[in-house]
Amino acid sequence: MRIKVWLSIVLCISMLTGCSFSPRSLFGLTGGNDRDSLGLTPDFSYVYEEQTPNILVNQIGYQPEAGKVAIFQGEELNSAYSVYDAATEEVVFSGILKEASLTKNTKEEEKNLLYLADFTGLKQEGEYYLYHEDLGYSYTFVIKENLYEQLEEHLLKQLAEENRDTASLCYQLAGLLLTLELYSGQIDNHEEVHQILQEKIELLGRAQDEATGSVYESVPEEVQESGQMAGRKTADQPISLAATAEYAGVMAMYAYYIQNTDREAAGRYQIMAEKAFSSIAGSLDNVSYDAGYFAVSQLYKKTLGASYAQAIGQYLGMKEEQKSYTAYDFTLFGDYAYLTGKQGINLEWSKQLMNKVMKQAEEISLAAGRENYYVSSGREAYDIEGMLQDISVMALVNYVITNHEYSSLLENYLDYFLGRNPEARCLVEGFGAGDTRKGHEGVETSHIALMYLLLQSTK
Repeated sequence: MRIKVWLSIVLCISMLTGCSFSPRSLFGLTGGNDRDSLGLTPDFSYVYEEQTPNILVNQIGYQPEAGKVAIFQGEELNSAYSVYDAATEEVVFSGILKEASLTKNTKEEEKNLLYLADFTGLKQEGEYYLYHEDLGYSYTFVIKENLYEQLEEHLLKQLAEENRDTASLCYQLAGLLLTLELYSGQIDNHEEVHQILQEKIELLGRAQDEATGSVYESVPEEVQESGQMAGRKTADQPISLAATAEYAGVMAMYAYYIQNTDREAAGRYQIMAEKAFSSIAGSLDNVSYDAGYFAVSQLYKKTLGASYAQAIGQYLGMKEEQKSYTAYDFTLFGDYAYLTGKQGINLEWSKQLMNKVMKQAEEISLAAGRENYYVSSGREAYDIEGMLQDISVMALVNYVITNHEYSSLLENYLDYFLGRNPEARCLVEGFGAGDTRKGHEGVETSHIALMYLLLQSTK
């Protein structure tokens, strides 16, 4: 009996003195040497709820020479913070917080201050975490070269997964082709990317009805392949006017991309694109603005056909109230096609489009202040689709006129997606410490290509 009493006392003391867990273990942040553990595995009957750290970092990490800024959430914080080596538990960097903004909780009217911690000076490779006496610990992160190789492979694996929804597939392919045209020189695994691209194009080709050229809402499970890859439906399958336009745009975009490396294939895909467009040419009034505009812009870039040029003029002359949009909004891909055409360009139209895109970029940049975690305040919280559209605009404009401010903004969006957001959630499935919490919503399959675009634009 006396032994049992002493064991109970020892267990209570160890719990009160915190020997069985540390603040870092509360977030799952154990370092290389687990000096806070007794080496025991007690079975407690209670369960604590995982807490969200209020020190926000890119949970994957930072390149050695890149900027490194964390955001601290709290009210009237002490100014000092430290960066610890996760393996040795030693302080390797100390800094002073800078106040970023004052925000309010609209429900409770409580003040909440945001602070910035700039530790760009820390360049040594390793695993680290940040500490503040009022807030505790951040999630761990690493600093190393070639940091995003694993993330890049993960995104490509997701891109390679079968997707039979035609609109989603077209959006993926348009985003991937945009990435290849803008940042081809920065992609390390061209062979893998091109293999994925070719397989996706072949899959998309099976969504086209061989007889009419129209395109189904989804790729039929069973099709009879022809020399041009199109198929005949074997069961009831709805045709989609919007998907047909999007298909025409993507096939023309792909034909243009490969025309210098495989002229024969480029001609074949051009025929498929024009056949699809011909099937809806008399029904364009019933096709969403962005899908139709995307189709004619890409077809004109590839063929310089007068009818496509005329259609572009009609689209550019439309007032906003006359326009309707698909769920994915292909407008920017249409703008890109006309702005990057090498022949037959109407200078007034080109100027009009460039002014529009530049205005969008300036608005995004102005709205992405530090008081809003460095992403556009025009977006609702976790409007992932909208943020990725912002990224597409910024990537295009930064390619046209390389600008340090725009490059920094793209890096800030990447940090936001990888954990530097109000809930410390990594928004790419399978990465980051915050990925496992309930209710996690991240980048959807249809938007993976734009996430890949963001990754390439920040190299």
